[in-house]
Amino acid sequence: MAFSRFKPNRKSLFSELPPQSRPRVLYVEDEDVNWEIAENALEGRYDLSRARSAQEAFSLLANNAYHLILLDLQLSGSDIDGLTIARLLKGRYTSDRPDYAIGIRLETTPIIFVTAYTALYTKEQLLEAGGDDMITKPVNFTQLSLAVARVWARGTTKGG
Repeated sequence: MAFSRFKPNRKSLFSELPPQSRPRVLYVEDEDVNWEIAENALEGRYDLSRARSAQEAFSLLANNAYHLILLDLQLSGSDIDGLTIARLLKGRYTSDRPDYAIGIRLETTPIIFVTAYTALYTKEQLLEAGGDDMITKPVNFTQLSLAVARVWARGTTKGG
């Protein structure tokens, strides 16, 4: 028996836009399965890019503008976690910055944390680190859409 991927026909406000006009979203996610699920669910709505580690994320952020960052907290294979990435981007990190992060601050780019580790961090801790919202894994894409709408309705990040 062969398996095939189910791709639902999702229409959204942005699905009628040409790809180059869609909002640009960076998803920092180390797990391939989580990325593939998100990519399938968000396809056609956003111009979606992926970084597997902090170093990849900062490289992409140095060379591209994004409207939103989806940020996993636990990044295996990365030298820093998502909480530290947010602190670095929002100017809330007080130690020495990694070389690859020097000169990159995005105080007004919203960050939504995407995590399975809700027992380790409170939403308040994530907001203090520079996040604008959080959703839990496994990702409910209706909840993600609502979080994106809330963040964009505010206009800019509260700390930026």
